[in-house]
Amino acid sequence: MIGKGSHFYLSAAISEQLVKRGYNVTYLVSNAFEDRIRDGQYGLMFHLEVFTHPIPVMEVHEMFNNLSQLAFSPPNPTKEFKIVEKLMEARKHDCDTLLNDEKLISRLRSSNFSVVLYDITWLCGAIIAEELGIPLFALSPLPNPCMFTTSAGSVFNPSFLPVYYSTTPFSNRMTSYQRLINTINYVLTSIASKIIVFDRYSDITERYGKSPGEIFAQAKLWLVNSDFAGEYPCALSPNVIPVGGLTIQDPRPLPPDLEDFVQGSGHHGVIVCSFGSFLNMTDDHILRAFTGFSRVFGRLPQRVVWQVASELSFSIPPNVKTLPWLPLNDLLGHPKTKALFYHGGLNTYYEAIYHAVPTLTVPVCGDEMANAMRSVHLGFGVTISKDFTEDELYIALRTIITNGSYSETASRLSGIFRDRPMRPAQRAAFWIDHVIKHSADHLAIPLENLNFFQYHLLDIIALVILILGGALYGVVKCVTVCCHLICGFKSNEVKAD
Repeated sequence: MIGKGSHFYLSAAISEQLVKRGYNVTYLVSNAFEDRIRDGQYGLMFHLEVFTHPIPVMEVHEMFNNLSQLAFSPPNPTKEFKIVEKLMEARKHDCDTLLNDEKLISRLRSSNFSVVLYDITWLCGAIIAEELGIPLFALSPLPNPCMFTTSAGSVFNPSFLPVYYSTTPFSNRMTSYQRLINTINYVLTSIASKIIVFDRYSDITERYGKSPGEIFAQAKLWLVNSDFAGEYPCALSPNVIPVGGLTIQDPRPLPPDLEDFVQGSGHHGVIVCSFGSFLNMTDDHILRAFTGFSRVFGRLPQRVVWQVASELSFSIPPNVKTLPWLPLNDLLGHPKTKALFYHGGLNTYYEAIYHAVPTLTVPVCGDEMANAMRSVHLGFGVTISKDFTEDELYIALRTIITNGSYSETASRLSGIFRDRPMRPAQRAAFWIDHVIKHSADHLAIPLENLNFFQYHLLDIIALVILILGGALYGVVKCVTVCCHLICGFKSNEVKAD
């Protein structure tokens, strides 16, 4: 979104393929995270343009660190809303500051870019494209592609597509009661998105004579982090391209010490545990959960490779190896790996499918609950709530490893996912290249010519009802007149007699 975490790695995978196709790629990142890109492999691959936050960098980092307060703590919608609200408002202020930076905008304008590719979780990217007057391509890091691309013509039907953000996500086969709840969730989510996300930028977009929703809908090409090997099928517009699994890679050899640890697991194999690197280990709820993890791992015959970003204050069993960073694709692709225990992030979700690894998920926040439930519905995973007991965790891990149906389903889905002519990142780069060369007019559904009533045929329905009503009224009138005439004729006959 601003050069941080999983969102960045999605676009970086695409951009790497664009560079191989001969394109120059410029990344717009914030001064709070530029070092993470500048000092790595991407610093040599991409050109960087840096915008400055209107608040100190430490405050920006603290905002993102606050997300870890949601992990393993009891559900608290008010607290979650406040944290998200603060993040959203800060990104809006970032956008204001960025657009008012005349030197930065002047440099961007003079660079003569072909297109802006932006992450839809920060609307400012679309506004920048409007400011520069160049085509807009959208990248959605979220599941449920039809829900976020209706403005492009995709069809979201809550009767068989579950709403992505729900505390109780359903499968695509719902009961009548579940369809009712899902429809209500869809309406409420649509209203909340407009109020919390889009309306926030109204004072910025009014300078262009457009609403935030209109600018959002201007994307010529949509790249969605979804693949129907692991997603519920829906009707996508031709300019919406599924590229789920952008971060997948074939496994490379592990570092010698890690390879020795993995090989030492014998026939029992290895469990990979990764809950990301954003968790604050000083948080009591996280510390308590991780202590429970450790005790359960010690009861297992498998070895565990566990990503932990900082020092732990409790002892680690001898069958556990902790590392601050994991070569996740390399571990998931290792023949000794039996299961993945993780938080439900969408990138890792597709990496697990690609490498045919069953999953145990403890969803923390955001779309992770929906991802977790899809793994259950599709049959390659198990999920437990973040207020788990140690026995529940132990049973779930043993189930996912000893029940062969999970690994069989994972292998079947992996076969579907792999049987493609191009990798997801290559496919994304191909379509960007294609639309830059040929435009997307041949792919676009002309929704801009239709208002709400026209799109849903309400004007046609009203016209048909009016015509039928008029015809029915005419028939009734004719029958009434005929009846009066007949009755009058008979009455006159009676009088004559």
